Amino acid sequence: MSIMVCYSNTDAGRAAVRRAFAEATKTRESLLVVNLDKAPIQEGQLGIDLNSLVDSDTAVQLLPRPETVHDAADIVLQAEQEHHVSLIVLGLRRRSRVGKLIMGSIAQRILIEADCPVLAVKAETT
Repeated sequence: MSIMVCYSNTDAGRAAVRRAFAEATKTRESLLVVNLDKAPIQEGQLGIDLNSLVDSDTAVQLLPRPETVHDAADIVLQAEQEHHVSLIVLGLRRRSRVGKLIMGSIAQRILIEADCPVLAVKAETT
């Protein structure tokens, strides 16, 4: 089994990666990083100390964004089924009511439709 984190190049996305890495290290599971951005992930963007990957026995796999799937929630839910995920970690950010109405909520759909537990993480406020 593995823990999956939903990555976007935002404060919330980096907070989710840090928490997912901590959970994977604690449970000794591998970590799948699902890229929800269109641009490829640069390792320095993840927000975790890459030296700590060597020190821990946590395997980290970066999953590229599929070109055939355009909805972020579909990407996450498909990856959950394909990789037998035990936990999904995702970052949350504030949105206005109008923003929720017009754009929908990827996080809400993942929370409702995922077959495994979902851990929602807020970005740290400074």
